[in-house]
Amino acid sequence: MGQRIHTTECCVYLWERGKATPTFPYWPKIVEFLGYSPYDPDWTPGERLTWIRRYRGLSQEVMARRLRIDPGTLARWEHGEREPRGRFLTRLVSFLKVTF
Repeated sequence: MGQRIHTTECCVYLWERGKATPTFPYWPKIVEFLGYSPYDPDWTPGERLTWIRRYRGLSQEVMARRLRIDPGTLARWEHGEREPRGRFLTRLVSFLKVTF
């Protein structure tokens, strides 16, 4: 698997044992390799948003820039500390439609 997603077998070993977490650039290749998305329907809205961002291979900084928001705002949405409202919700919905 490591070669197929352009990482080392050691990284994969650590991921599989829960000793490390794949960073955002690896998620699209991992999903492609698995053939499915390990998405949990019981996740909170913030957890879903985090998964979508990672699935698309985006850092918080890049996604925030594309949404034209502060990265701290996106982090608060992902941690469930705040929810997008008004024009921010509109931007997020539009972004999600474009990226899926």
